[in-house]
Amino acid sequence: MMSFRQAKKFLVIVISTLMLVATIVFNFGTTSAWAATLPAPFTSQFIAMNRAEAMTKNLEGQAQEALGNVTGDPRDQMMGKAKQVESQMHNAAEDLKDEIQLSNRAKAVAKNVEGKIQETVGNVTGSRKDQMMGRLKQTEGSHRNMIENVKDGIGDLFN
Repeated sequence: MMSFRQAKKFLVIVISTLMLVATIVFNFGTTSAWAATLPAPFTSQFIAMNRAEAMTKNLEGQAQEALGNVTGDPRDQMMGKAKQVESQMHNAAEDLKDEIQLSNRAKAVAKNVEGKIQETVGNVTGSRKDQMMGRLKQTEGSHRNMIENVKDGIGDLFN
């Protein structure tokens, strides 16, 4: 049977991971995000875990669960399953983070391409408005790209 301390640790892991996912989805990189207000010991272990560590945690959990199955120890079975769930949650958070970053990067690239096309049309037709709007869209695309670079840099500080 799981002790109170182990159950508490498991719940802290689950709740903190869910809060991290919510932070990534709604306010990644802002100081008003939930994870930014948590004490460092709660967030640092989750933010620092990358995919390789999550995979290691999953393998460790599978081994511990298998050991529990062989020995008949329900504690090892439960702790093994808990480690596997923790690993899955970290991978889901990484997937979500990757998806959000790609979509923002894609928006920046699309805006830049749109601007280049509009500027080219303006050059061909002689329309100063299209030339100016095209350059403006390219600038907006560059700024969006810089914002994503800053977000990546902030994310790297925690990894």
